[in-house]
Amino acid sequence: MIAFIVNPVSGNGRGRKVWNEIERVLRRREISHAVRFTTGPGTAVALAGEMLRSGQYTVIAAVGGDGTVHEVVNGLWSAARYAGSREAAAAAETAEEAPHIACRFAYIPAGSGNDFARGHGIPLHPLEALELIFKEHAGSPIDLLHMNGRVAANSIGTGLDGQVALETNEAGYKKLLNKLRLGKLAYVLALMRVLFTYRPCDMKLLVDGSKTEKSRVWLIAVCNIPHYGGGMLICPSARPDDGKANICIVSGISRLKLFMLFPLVYSGKHVGHPAVSFLSGRSVEIESSQPHVAHMDGELARPERIRIDILPERISIIK
Repeated sequence: MIAFIVNPVSGNGRGRKVWNEIERVLRRREISHAVRFTTGPGTAVALAGEMLRSGQYTVIAAVGGDGTVHEVVNGLWSAARYAGSREAAAAAETAEEAPHIACRFAYIPAGSGNDFARGHGIPLHPLEALELIFKEHAGSPIDLLHMNGRVAANSIGTGLDGQVALETNEAGYKKLLNKLRLGKLAYVLALMRVLFTYRPCDMKLLVDGSKTEKSRVWLIAVCNIPHYGGGMLICPSARPDDGKANICIVSGISRLKLFMLFPLVYSGKHVGHPAVSFLSGRSVEIESSQPHVAHMDGELARPERIRIDILPERISIIK
C-alpha cells in the first residue's frame, strides 16, 4: 500500500493543487492509498515515523519541496533508528551500524527548488513522477548525510550558505516568488543580500583523517547530489550512491570576484576556478574561527560542532 505525505503549502499552495491531480488519478485507477497532510514545521517528521512504525506501507511518498523531503526522510530515519532499544540506537552512530530504512521512498515535486528530483532524475512533472510509483520497482539504494542525530538527503552547507538559508527562510518575498512560479529566485536574491554583508573566515577540515586548512572561506557545501539551491550544479561529480560526500570549498576570493563567479555555478563551469576546490570522503569535520550557521537540505541548523558522516545505502528511493 502507498502512503502520501502532502505539504499543501509548498510552492505557495502548489502542493495542494498537485495532490488534487494525484488524487483524481488514484481514484480513477482504484489504487488503495493513505494520505496525511502537514500542518506546520515538523509535522512530516512525525507522520513519516508513524507510517513506518505501522508496517502497513511499502512506499511512503513525499509531495512537496526539498524541505518536505528532508522532514519525511528524517521521520523515516528516526523511526528506523529507534525501532529497537535506545541503547542500540545510541550505539548505531557509525555509518556501518546505522539502520537501513525498510520501506521505499518516493518523491513527487511540488516545491520551488526540487533539487532532490533533479539530482535523481525524477520527472519534475508531478503526474510523470507518480507513474514511477506505479511501476514494479525494488528501489535504488542511496546514501544519507548524518550530522548531530539528523540526516540530509541532498546537502549540508555552512558559511555564507548557512546565512543565505537563514535569509531565504525568513524572506517575505519568498511567498510572492513562489506564487509567480519564480521560487528559485528567492535563493538568488538572498545570496545577493548576504554577499554584501558576510565576512569570510578561516576554516579547518578533517576529511577521512586528512587535514585541510583554508583562509577566507566563503562557503563549504557537503553534497550527496550535484544540485543545490534550486538547480545549481555546485558539486557536478556528486553521486548519491558512491559511499562518499563531495565537498565544494570557495575561499580566498574577493567579494566582487565571488559575485562574478556565482552565475557559473548553474552550469558547473566554476569547476577549475582557482578559488574553488573539491574534496571527497566518508567523514567530514569542519572547524570555524567564528560561530557556525549551517543548513541541512536548506533547513536551518545551528550545530556546536560540524561532523558529517556518510551512511551508505540507507534508504531506497523510486526513480
